[in-house]
Formats: sequence, C-alpha cells, structure tokens
Amino acid sequence: MTPDRTATWRVVTWNILGSKDPDLARVAAILRERDPDVVALQEVRHGQARRLGRELGWQLTWARKHFPYTPLLWWRAEGLAILTPWALSQRMRSTITPGVSTWIYKHRIVAAATITRRDAALRLFNTHLASDDIDQRIAQAARVADRIRADTAHEPVLTGDLNTTGGGDVEVLRELRAVGLVDPGGVMTNPSNAPRQRLDYVLVPERATVVEAHTPAGGEEWAQLSDHLPVLVVVEIAAEP
Repeated sequence: MTPDRTATWRVVTWNILGSKDPDLARVAAILRERDPDVVALQEVRHGQARRLGRELGWQLTWARKHFPYTPLLWWRAEGLAILTPWALSQRMRSTITPGVSTWIYKHRIVAAATITRRDAALRLFNTHLASDDIDQRIAQAARVADRIRADTAHEPVLTGDLNTTGGGDVEVLRELRAVGLVDPGGVMTNPSNAPRQRLDYVLVPERATVVEAHTPAGGEEWAQLSDHLPVLVVVEIAAEP
C-alpha cells in the first residue's frame, strides 16, 4: 500500500451460541450474503468452525476458550474462530484470565490472526469478555489492550462479545481506546428475538472511516440460530502516513 491509499474491509462478528447446535448451513448462508473479508465468531466449537470453513471454502483458525464439561468430551470445547476467504497467518491465542482453569466458563482468551489481501493486511483480534462482573471485564479489557499493544504489526481491529450492558462499562471501552481503538457506534444485539442490549462490537482504528454498519432487527427466525445478532461493519483504513 502507498500512503495515499485506503483499504476497505468488511468485518463481521457473531456469537453463534454453538452449545445449542445452530443450523450451520443457515449460518454459512448468512455469512456468505454479507460478503465479508473476515468473520469473528464466539461460542463456537472446533467442529462447527471447521464445517463452516468447508461450507464457505475459507481459511480459519480456532482457539479453545474452555471445556464446558470435561476434556474427555473434547469436541464440546467452546472457543473463538476467525474465518476469511483471504490468506490467514500469524495466529495467536492468549489467556486474559490468568489463574482461572480452562475447565470453567470464566476462563477467557483473546485470539488474533493476520488477514492478507493483494492490496492490504489487517490484524484481527477476537475476544469474549466476562458476563457477570464489571471489574473482571475491565481487567480483561486491559489485558486485551496489552496484547494488542505488544503484538500488532498491522492496523488492528477488535471484534467480539464484550458483554457491555450500559454506561457502567465505559471503562472497558476506555481501556481499548488506549491502544487507538474506538467504538463507531451500533445498535442492540441481544437477545436476538427482541434486542434490548448491545453486547457485540467491532472496534476500529481512530483514523478509520466506517462507511457502513448493519445489524438485523431481530425476531424469532434469528433466535432459532443464536441469542446474539451478527454485526457487519465496513471500514476504510488509510495507509500509515
């Protein structure tokens, strides 16, 4: 890329609630309709991510978050996935809840991969923060920010279920703003049948321009897939000056 160019990226984030066995053919069709450059999924099993990758013909990386039952039922482990029709490299997984066992849901991680097209590269980070404690969410967001600060060689974008429920979570976004990521705004994403809280985010670099953002209105047909709605953000990112 030359300094006077921008790259446009279509980014989707979606918590697909894999434990409820969503219709993966329908999930794949919805993702295909959005024509993304990269998709970040939360609460997805490894086998589900692999099937989606096959359905779409895309590259993917999956990182385990926790075992909801026991490691003996390894195929039920839940985690984060990044899928893309482009080249995928520089995979990373890092714990953001040190000392918490991977056998319980309170264990949290951040995952990342670099997406490379002919014209540009993007570093995509994906996470799922704590649902039940604001202080834990703030601490986890700070660790995500530290990982981004130490890791990225390309423009970073952060996706995920941040479990923010209102004004009390401004500190979560402040931690991420410290590494140059801003919230371009959005609509309610949960529960998917009648959304009343915004939990799902795509945070972009300060100098990026969001040209489109789309989240479905919700309804029973969406609730049959997941309790979260997918979020699409189309962002233009200028080359480094």
